[in-house]
Amino acid sequence: MKKISILIASALLASVAFMSSCTKDTTSNSPTIKFINKAGYITSDASVPQGSTISFGVDAKSGGSSNLSHFKITRTIAGVSTVLYETPLDSIAYIKEFDGEVNNVVGTETWTCTITDKDNLTASVSFVITTVANPISTYTQVILGSYANSTLGSSFASADGTVYKLAEAKTNAAKIDWLYYWGVSNSATLAAPDDVLAATVFSSITNGLATWSVKNPTRFRAVTEGAVWDNILTSSDIATIAVNTTETSISDIQVGNILAFKTAAGKLGLIKIDNIAAGTDGTITYTAKVQQ
Repeated sequence: MKKISILIASALLASVAFMSSCTKDTTSNSPTIKFINKAGYITSDASVPQGSTISFGVDAKSGGSSNLSHFKITRTIAGVSTVLYETPLDSIAYIKEFDGEVNNVVGTETWTCTITDKDNLTASVSFVITTVANPISTYTQVILGSYANSTLGSSFASADGTVYKLAEAKTNAAKIDWLYYWGVSNSATLAAPDDVLAATVFSSITNGLATWSVKNPTRFRAVTEGAVWDNILTSSDIATIAVNTTETSISDIQVGNILAFKTAAGKLGLIKIDNIAAGTDGTITYTAKVQQ
């Protein structure tokens, strides 16, 4: 009887060992995925300006027992998920680098990257983006002199708000977005450096527009839809108004006018005219709001 008990016990142990061995052999390992650590890439929660573009990358690998079968990127805003990218796979490894635009509204959004293998096992990584109001640069009490004004410069760089006299403007031509002059028939005028008529006004043999190495093609539009200046606080506010900017110059400018512009670098902005002193040696005073 004792011998039989020993045999039964041995059989049970062998059975358990066999079952354990089978379980270990058939268990699939989940795939892995991680963000790529690269300069300029998002790898964790971050705050970025609304409407901006983010870049990131992921490195995914099979757990070893089953090839990868599917990859997708989703973005979740206010509980609603949208698939931004997905692709079928049949490989042991996968690398994806991605550029995407964040929401143009201030708030939070979750970006998730999910890898799936052929055993339907998954792994994912995610980050939370907080979108913040786009900053703008505001330049107040900017005063430009017309071409015959010997004291004040006529040229303006919207990147930093600097006013240049003509000789300095020529040296810094790549920065100049517009010039001011008072015309006999077109009165107060703001013109791009590549404007044909402006070249006949700023025609100095030494420093005239014809001698500039760069003549930036800034484009303007007179805003006629009643924009409320004090409500223009963000880059997005500017973008909704500074559209259809196609003119190389705006003439007959009046106090209170608002002008929209787009620079050669693609920055949008608005100009509010605060004061005009008539004459070829007169001045124009304005406030400018420009995307950074």
